[in-house]
Amino acid sequence: RRDMSKKVWAGVGLGGASALLLGGQAVTPHVAAKEVDKAIAEFSDVADIEYRKVNFSLLQQNTTVKDVVIKPISQDKPITVDEMVLYDYKESNDVPTHIKLAVNGISVDSSMLVENAEIFSELGYEGELAANFATEYSYQEDERTLTLKQLSLGADDVGEVNMSFHFSNASLDENAIAALPYSLLSMEFHTAQLTYEDKSFVKRLFETTAAAEGISLEDAKAAAIEGLQQEITSSGNTSSDEFIQEITNFVNNPDSFSITLNPENPVPLTSLAGVGGAEDIIELLNVKFES
Repeated sequence: RRDMSKKVWAGVGLGGASALLLGGQAVTPHVAAKEVDKAIAEFSDVADIEYRKVNFSLLQQNTTVKDVVIKPISQDKPITVDEMVLYDYKESNDVPTHIKLAVNGISVDSSMLVENAEIFSELGYEGELAANFATEYSYQEDERTLTLKQLSLGADDVGEVNMSFHFSNASLDENAIAALPYSLLSMEFHTAQLTYEDKSFVKRLFETTAAAEGISLEDAKAAAIEGLQQEITSSGNTSSDEFIQEITNFVNNPDSFSITLNPENPVPLTSLAGVGGAEDIIELLNVKFES
């Protein structure tokens, strides 16, 4: 039961690699290494994983796994990681209640991005991509609150995405996990934010589109804005003017944008099923786009 719950929480790929740290209540490098080896064994059916060393900082109370090599069973090329740092991990009844970790110096070949590999190639991203990942999550079992304080994924010369959210009336016990995704419907939504900082991805997207259609970069951006204007206007969105202005700003100068959802009162997820169109959802969740 314990092994399965950890696999549910960790997932596969990057999440699975991060799970190597979930045994990190060690007090010596030797004990920490044994915990990491135990975690590696849990994922032997999806990847071969090696590392150079494990450090445990008694002062900072964190565990660091250095020079990790992950060889997914379904892929020919490995994923390498400079370091994986577990700053904090707590659990109650086999349910993680607090996780704070970072995965630094991820190196993955762009051809391993599966369905996204082709578009990355078209945009000129070839060979190794360098990325970093960080997250901090908290689940208060007594208060039944679920908070993602940070979920950050960024790739050098591509862009960085950050996300956070807060839910109440959340249950993550064994029965709720077994009933996913239906058990999520009992939760109430409070707030969320998604931010994106562009390094070159959106810029390359417009440049590639312009080259493919034989038009200027300015014309490609103007066409994108016009198409968005028509779509929003046809939806009858009353906040379209503000939204169009913000998206126009981003298209013309694609540096960063943020989307916030901050309803006046908590919104039960079950109520979203009865909402009409996009405009109603935007109003209900008080969605704002800023660039």
